[in-house]
Amino acid sequence: MLKIVHAADIHAGRPASRELDREKASIRRREIEAGLSRIADLCKRAKADLLLLSGDLFEHSHARATWAKEAREVFRSIGETRVFISPGNHDPLVRDSLYKTVDWPENVTVFESDAIGEVVLEDLNTVVYGLGWRTYLEHRRLLKGFRKAREGFFSVLVVHGDVVWNAAVSDNGSQYLPIHLEDLEGSGIDYAALGHIHAPGKFTAGEMTAVYPGCLEPLDFGDKGERGVFLVSADKREGEAGYDVQAEFIPMALRQMRSEDLDITGLDTLERVRNAVLSVGDRSTRKRDLWAIRLTGVVEPEIVFDVPELERMLGDDFFFLRLIPDYSPGYDLKALTAPENSSLEGRFARHLVGLREGLIAKGDERSARVADLALQYGLDALRQGKVILRRGR
Repeated sequence: MLKIVHAADIHAGRPASRELDREKASIRRREIEAGLSRIADLCKRAKADLLLLSGDLFEHSHARATWAKEAREVFRSIGETRVFISPGNHDPLVRDSLYKTVDWPENVTVFESDAIGEVVLEDLNTVVYGLGWRTYLEHRRLLKGFRKAREGFFSVLVVHGDVVWNAAVSDNGSQYLPIHLEDLEGSGIDYAALGHIHAPGKFTAGEMTAVYPGCLEPLDFGDKGERGVFLVSADKREGEAGYDVQAEFIPMALRQMRSEDLDITGLDTLERVRNAVLSVGDRSTRKRDLWAIRLTGVVEPEIVFDVPELERMLGDDFFFLRLIPDYSPGYDLKALTAPENSSLEGRFARHLVGLREGLIAKGDERSARVADLALQYGLDALRQGKVILRRGR
């Protein structure tokens, strides 16, 4: 049985979110950089034959000059595992690439050409194909027409690129190395080790198994859920052609990005809102993970919570917390829009409510939301003499 660890998109050196303070930004940067060592530990435990790294191992513009030397030593520590690297759009093989600053151990192959290369591993009855980016954008469909050169071997393709799902698009369809399903299906490959998409996932194209392992650590609030690598096994089918390929996702991220909605209807003090925020998750996940909590619901029109102050109050209870004010003022629209209400507020409310309902009837939800915001902000201005921006963007 062939055992493979497949990872991608580590992005070592990537600057942490500017929302993090200096100490926590430094922690996150070190955690992301250390991801390669954790992958190597998994290779040792699993006794992996291959480690496939499908691009964006580091950020060319931000990684430390010594990072490649550290990576070299990590790879040297797993000398029994063959390592194959396909540089991507964040770590392309440009003139001053870190890939060119060290002599890699014998167990490491970096695909340095944008033409598909081939490495034959006779002892493993395996062929590994791959290519490397040489620029930051790649519009060409580099896999078009590719077909494996050898039969009878387990075949692997390592590439950093963007699968184009719509067959009706042009030959390109992406500026990040477009990969068409027909190119994968026609390649004859058994396993496609893909990189570039940060969400983990796998699919089949003909007889081939294709996997995006996703980023090793979440890098922004779009990277929700567990993050990690795939542990892949391949067994030759007895008495017939082909291989049985199993790909298991292995969570490895030290932290997660979490987003929650919190209804604060009826809460009228900052302390009550603070206690409600502390009811989200449990203590360990609040202290470990990075949270974006949207404050929703309806509150008294005169109440405006000092969100930055609330974030400071909760700073010791979360590794990171972003509060997004998205609650609505509880104006009594029934009373305001009553026909007998001849006040300026009443006439304004009737006009905006009528406009909003007309837009909803037309199916224009976006414009209806704008009308709703105009109603709330207008009532703020009429009643309190100022516009209160409650909704997060």
